[in-house]
Amino acid sequence: MEWIKKIVNVFINHTDKEQKEFEKYNNQEVLSRIRLISIATLFVSIFWIYMDWVIIKNGADKIYSVTLIVMHILSEAISVAFLIFYNRLNGMGENKNYRIVYVLVKLYVFLYIFFGTISSINSQRYTGNIYSYIILSLIAAVAFTLKPSYMLFTFVINHVIFLMGIAIMCNDIHLFLVKIVNATILAGAAFLLSFSFYRQRMLEFFYRKKLKQNEESFKKLFYLNPYPVFITRVEDGKIIEVSERACSLMGIDARKLDDFNNIDWYIKNDSRLDLLEELKEHHSTYNRIVEYDFNGKQMWVTANYELIDYRDEKCILTGIMDITEIKKAEEELSHYASTDALTGILNRRMGLKKLEELIEKAKYDFSEFVICFLDINNLKYVNDTYGHSEGDCYILTLCNIIKNELKENDIFFRMGGDEFVIVFRDKNESQVQYIWDKLMKKLNNRNQMGEKPYSIMASHGLFYYCTGMNIDLEQMIEKADKQMYEEKQRYRKEY
Repeated sequence: MEWIKKIVNVFINHTDKEQKEFEKYNNQEVLSRIRLISIATLFVSIFWIYMDWVIIKNGADKIYSVTLIVMHILSEAISVAFLIFYNRLNGMGENKNYRIVYVLVKLYVFLYIFFGTISSINSQRYTGNIYSYIILSLIAAVAFTLKPSYMLFTFVINHVIFLMGIAIMCNDIHLFLVKIVNATILAGAAFLLSFSFYRQRMLEFFYRKKLKQNEESFKKLFYLNPYPVFITRVEDGKIIEVSERACSLMGIDARKLDDFNNIDWYIKNDSRLDLLEELKEHHSTYNRIVEYDFNGKQMWVTANYELIDYRDEKCILTGIMDITEIKKAEEELSHYASTDALTGILNRRMGLKKLEELIEKAKYDFSEFVICFLDINNLKYVNDTYGHSEGDCYILTLCNIIKNELKENDIFFRMGGDEFVIVFRDKNESQVQYIWDKLMKKLNNRNQMGEKPYSIMASHGLFYYCTGMNIDLEQMIEKADKQMYEEKQRYRKEY
């Protein structure tokens, strides 16, 4: 019973307006098929002329011959008339009268099966076959998918005429029973075929309509979306659809999308291959932070991706929100949170964190580095004598000189007050001592120039570390600090 409910639902789940819309579409389809059959009928007219001539020549019954010729002539005349009418109807465009189309289609289908009925009845006079009725009924069922109620009416009326004609023409009761049983079964099958094709066409029509409505709704949402959105092909990353907001944000001309490069060219910090793998697994991914560089215009966005089918292609729907200003503010906050306000170098918290990361990495890969713990000499004297602003200038001057001697991968941070730590990576103690001596020479040369009324000097202590040593960070700094303190004591005794 479930399949019956499904069939019934096809016809009752649509409004009268939708049903009329489908009938209009269906009649147009049937009309175009009638045109093809009419053209085919004209082509086979030569065969009919030859066949009629052979039948008459072989002495066929006069009534049979006349009926056959008249039916062939009528078939050709109706086909020509229909083709003329079809061309005129097409010339009217949207102004055509669909009521006329509906009546014409119904009349043609009825006559088409009716001619098969008369042909089979007429054949009883000469050949005794009923092929015409069966063949034309099956063709009508497949080619002309009109309303099941009308097709049932057409098949029933023609079948009654057929049965009455055969009953009159066929004298053998056994042969008559065989013919009516076969014809009735095939007529029933023809109706079921017609019903099936009609239902399938209706399902297809409303499915396409729904797809079109969904596409229109999608386009409305796409173009009216307050956030920038665009669609790219999975195959090559080419942008094939873009909203106005996205055009404005990314500097894209929607009319020149073909000139716009693969989206991969503009992504700086994300891997499209990783994105595709994630989309294949989950079909969507959200809040992905991406950096774009559109022809020199750099921006940070939070991107949401959805894998979709669009225009029969696998595509990615991307919605983005510009967070460039937020990212800048975040970077500034991160910078302030990790750097010393006076010197601009790393503060204690961030410096120790980087040093811990370096030690952790050394557990897995061989590495070596030297911790240099330094303390500025006579800072209290400068503060007390010349003021704290000059003391700050002292600290800043020394830090700038040191920064000029460091490599990019070295770590320099302020422990607090007048204490600083330098981490010389990939160097041993003698190499670092050489760098320190070179730095002290520069400080001495600067002091001799007399720019300041005091000497710029610092004491230092070193600790060398390499992979495999059993010592923690606190102990390393303590050892370097102790060595620095010893040097500072010597400096105080000397000066």
